Amino acid sequence: MKHLFGSSSLALLLLTLMIFSCDKDDDPVQEMWEVEVEQVMAATEQYINFQTAVNDGLIDVSGYVPNMGHHYLNPGLADGTFELEKPEIILYVPNDDGEMEMVAIEYSIVPDDPDNPGNPPEGFTGDEDVWHFNEMVG
Repeated sequence: MKHLFGSSSLALLLLTLMIFSCDKDDDPVQEMWEVEVEQVMAATEQYINFQTAVNDGLIDVSGYVPNMGHHYLNPGLADGTFELEKPEIILYVPNDDGEMEMVAIEYSIVPDDPDNPGNPPEGFTGDEDVWHFNEMVG
């Protein structure tokens, strides 16, 4: 992989939802965000168990990154498309007992032309998710 196009972390998404939360009756887009977050949580629930992630072939592609954790990539999902219920990366942090705990998910898209990445995918409903072209990833 030359470059990865963007990451949008579930932890950041949940924080954003808490900060910008409003009455469900006032904002139908907010309702869709909540539905989408619930879909992602249900789709990744099995990976709360770290051993399940390892058994399914997720690999640590970053080592420990302070304030983030270990980025475990599912190589089978690194296909250049955003799929809500199939995040490419699960983040884990060791707890006080040394056991890995799931703390977030990220989406990672490899652009066709890393020198001209173009626009990121649509992502979640609304405009609260932010994509970043990561030139440091090689």
